[in-house]
Amino acid sequence: MKYLFASVALTAMVLIAPDAQAYLDPGSGSAILQGVLGALAAIALTLKLYWHRLLRFFGLRKPTESESAAGARQNRAEADRDEA
Repeated sequence: MKYLFASVALTAMVLIAPDAQAYLDPGSGSAILQGVLGALAAIALTLKLYWHRLLRFFGLRKPTESESAAGARQNRAEADRDEA
């Protein structure tokens, strides 16, 4: 009930919208394509950088010895810093 007015107003604006009378030249299409490809590349790069962390987070991969040792060193450093 709370969002009823907002949803009805949004639906009315979408369905009753007048024609835009706008011209999209070929450059606009290539700019849209470039933006979509750039977003896909950014998502792919982010997944590549954080892939192992995501697998560990979801429990699909256990931390390796080097990752465990690095975490232990970081915990010791933080503990030493807290004591100082």
